[in-house]
Amino acid sequence: MVLHRNEDDRRRPGFDYHLKVHSFRAVTVVLAWVLIFAAFYQKPELLTGAQRALQRGIEAVGDAIPSPWGPRIEFVFREIGGLIWLQIALLISALRLGLSTFAFIARISFRNDRRP
Repeated sequence: MVLHRNEDDRRRPGFDYHLKVHSFRAVTVVLAWVLIFAAFYQKPELLTGAQRALQRGIEAVGDAIPSPWGPRIEFVFREIGGLIWLQIALLISALRLGLSTFAFIARISFRNDRRP
């Protein structure tokens, strides 16, 4: 019995692609936690400033949305652990954006160097 791959299976990414993507995700999460712990011990004022800025942003969004939804959204983000986890998620997203941009620029520059 011979198994033939159809066209859809050929377009699907392989194991190496999934390994690369998920290892990038894991590295950025670990790097974010390392940066948070380093900031906690070395520069705690950075974490305090980021938390205050995020809280002001949440308040601004809550004030901009009409009642009753504005106060509800503000409550969800502020009181149900949104501040801490939102900070971590924003840091992870910023790291992924920065590292992806760096990799994209590096890929383009190396690709242009090889062409005559």
